[in-house]
Amino acid sequence: MAVTTIFGASITPLEKQMAEKGTKPLGENNPFIMHKFNADPCVLVYNDTVYVYATNDTQQAEYTLGKENNGYDKINTLNVYSSKDLVNWTDCGVIPVAGKKGPASWAKNSWAPAIACKKIKGKDKFFLYFADSGNGIGVLSADSPLGPFKDPIKKPLISRRDPVCSDVVWLFDPAVIVDDDGTGYIYFGGGHHEDNPVNPKTARCAKLGDDMISLATTPQIIDAPWLFEDSGINKIGGKWIYTYCSNFAKRPSDDKSIPPTGTISYMTSDSPLGPFEYKGYTLLNPQVYYGPGGNNHHWIFNFKNQWYIAYHAQTEEKKIGFEKTGYRNLFINEFEINADGSFPVQKVTKNGVKQTIAFDVYAEIPAATMHSFKDVAVTGDQKVIPVSNDAWLCIKGADFSGGAKEALFVADSKSDGTVKLVLDNPENGEVICTAQIKGKKTKAPVTLSGSDYKNKNLYIVFQGSVKLSCWQINK
Repeated sequence: MAVTTIFGASITPLEKQMAEKGTKPLGENNPFIMHKFNADPCVLVYNDTVYVYATNDTQQAEYTLGKENNGYDKINTLNVYSSKDLVNWTDCGVIPVAGKKGPASWAKNSWAPAIACKKIKGKDKFFLYFADSGNGIGVLSADSPLGPFKDPIKKPLISRRDPVCSDVVWLFDPAVIVDDDGTGYIYFGGGHHEDNPVNPKTARCAKLGDDMISLATTPQIIDAPWLFEDSGINKIGGKWIYTYCSNFAKRPSDDKSIPPTGTISYMTSDSPLGPFEYKGYTLLNPQVYYGPGGNNHHWIFNFKNQWYIAYHAQTEEKKIGFEKTGYRNLFINEFEINADGSFPVQKVTKNGVKQTIAFDVYAEIPAATMHSFKDVAVTGDQKVIPVSNDAWLCIKGADFSGGAKEALFVADSKSDGTVKLVLDNPENGEVICTAQIKGKKTKAPVTLSGSDYKNKNLYIVFQGSVKLSCWQINK
């Protein structure tokens, strides 16, 4: 893979391209990740933190820099991000999955992950399911949401060897859920034969074993009308709700009971394994909201008693300078549920969600944590480097109300430059700290001239050659 050198640091051409063109307005929380392409989000809420795992479209983009359509065939890793407030996100790195360097070396690809946590023998264990292209589903396990993940069974969890799955067109797109009693369930499948787009019967569901790495029941058919792909599962108000993306086959005109093309539709049941009854649709194709279309992939989750939906859209590839299509970005919006438990058609926007809590500046902050940025690249080891002078990254809604005496910056030992902490505006805002970065650890005084520092937009402004690992404000 080609690399280029900026201020003494090596980055890939795509990292540089994303750094220079990936800025988003402060008022837009979507896409919530701009320095990488991602797709097919799944979400884990754990210890007041939201973790999002995604198909690593960036891995595919590295090969052609957007001069070819996304073919997905090069993708054998997953990306993972975390946030405590849903507007500032930390790049937690790449998870190796398939291929020679992945724990699941039997698999070629890793698409469309699903994540679950279950307490086993008194300890929380984490299970990451993935699709090996459209031909099977594997599972990895770990003792932490961030891994390291290992392959506990060294083979597919679900394959075409199961007679009930042999005729599934696309054996992929898993969704998982752990019920209140600790029982896990998995949902998967998709595609349709040309002569039967209305009732493909290619979705499946099964009970997982107590170990979460085996099946306890034979997969059951879900008769999802106009099914395309993208299984989802939730339990809301005592009902089991199966969600999926509808296909793109031609519809009869003026039939409002049929889901539009590429739309997230839903079915309900009193049982986790069905039968499920079709109820309607809820998230329209991204084309309706944003212009660019493509497939639709989602994950509905609850965080601090509010429902949200994560999904992807192809809104930024042209902005980045890509000539071809299929490279996706991640979005999160609040998910509305009617009083009777039904799902309305959602109204999603680039404005995104409200910040749930103020950003805590007093903890150690990984450098690859941000709401937005300008001319900042995130390297493969989650370090941050500027690709021009006056580059910056922004933390939205930072809380300095506890006061501050100094800032600590941890950088690469070869760093030689300046980092400034600036409030409200990177060009003419209040400069509260200036640090000369020479070597690994640098401390610099912080000066706050006022008293109201509860909700400030904090800019970290770079000059010179700095490869930043992390930073922290000390009281």
